[in-house]
Amino acid sequence: MMTKKVMENRLHRLEGQIASLRVGISKGLPCEAMVMQFLAVKGAFNAAFLLYVKESLTDCQRSDAKERDQLISLLIRK
Repeated sequence: MMTKKVMENRLHRLEGQIASLRVGISKGLPCEAMVMQFLAVKGAFNAAFLLYVKESLTDCQRSDAKERDQLISLLIRK
């Protein structure tokens, strides 16, 4: 089960990676370094998102089917 602290830690790391992107852009770092940093941000965001969704679906299973269906609809929207 995900705790609030676990998600806060993930988001804090993500904020740090985004700050590194800003610094890299302002300093004009080489493209390869910036691409690697963007990929790190993407990976960290996806991991946090998937963890949040997994826990949300688990919570929805314990509660209202309508809430669960609304969440699933949001996830599959294009």
